[in-house]
Parts: sequence; structure tokens; C-alpha cells
Amino acid sequence: MRLFALSILLVSVLGSWGCGRSKALPDYETIPPFQMTDSEGHVFKSQQLAGKVWAVDFIYTHCPGPCPMMTSQMHRIEQKVRNEPDVRLVSISVDPDRDTPPVLQEFARKFGGPTPRWVFLTGSPETVHLLAHDVFKVGDLIKTMDHSTKFMVVDKRGHLRGYYSTFDADGIQQMLMDIEALR
Repeated sequence: MRLFALSILLVSVLGSWGCGRSKALPDYETIPPFQMTDSEGHVFKSQQLAGKVWAVDFIYTHCPGPCPMMTSQMHRIEQKVRNEPDVRLVSISVDPDRDTPPVLQEFARKFGGPTPRWVFLTGSPETVHLLAHDVFKVGDLIKTMDHSTKFMVVDKRGHLRGYYSTFDADGIQQMLMDIEALR
């Protein structure tokens, strides 16, 4: 009986050791260094995200469809992580020709941004396309305004770790749990 109890205890300890959700998350891609411009007109370098867990989405300010809903959802997320010094939120415009810093700033303010934790970015079409299409694999900006409605999470080492539905409460809850696990 004693051996049986000891075996159960050992299995419990070993089973829980190292089984955190962050270990179970996929490791899709390393995010390459990039430079963009934030909605306040300042240069933004990806190095500013080093050592932070960050969620990212791709939006544009004159979007007739899901972008306002996505940005509202990102605002709700910002409210939940606003006191977490190692978490950032990044919204990148997929329409750099129209979404200049002042236009992005006006859009951000409608949704409670920008904040110390949440930045709105624009950049060259080449940089935006590289990030949306080649790195995050959520959009194609060459001759089209096609982008995903997913949120993505990047870990502190700059590795893409997850994709989440912006319109699914369970997906958002899972994203918040994964952010916490990656912290």
C-alpha cells in the first residue's frame, strides 16, 4: 500500500513538472528585426519589444469590416494587461499609404490608444508585407488589401507562439492565459 501511494505521488509530481502551457505552445517563427513609425511619428524598432510578450494584429483605419471590432477587442485586452510591465500590444496598419501617423493616431484615440502598453504602427509597404505575409502569414498586401482577423502572440525571445480568433471569447481567453504562461 505504501509503495502504491508513493507511486501515485511520484506520477503526480513528474506529471505536473514542466507541463506548463508555454511548453505546449508551438514555436512557429522567429520575428526578424524591423523598424516602423508609431502613431505619434516616432521611429519604432522591434528591439523595443525585446524581453516582452506581445500580441499583434493587422488592421487599417478605413476598414469597412472587422478592423474596428478587432481594435475594440484589443482595447479590452489592453485593459487586462495594462499593469503588466512585460506585455505589449502592437497594431500594424496594412495600408501604409493612407494610414500616416496622424491618421493612425486619430484612429487609435477612438479605441483608447495608444497607451504605454499598446502601440499603433505604420511603415513602408515592403516592411508591412514582409511582416504580414512572410513572417506572420496572415495577409497579402501586394495588389490586395487582404489580412487576417487573427491575433498573434510573440514570446520574450521574439518567437511567434500562437494564433487566436479575435471573435471567439474562448480564443481571447486562451490568448490571455498563454500570455500569462509566457510571461
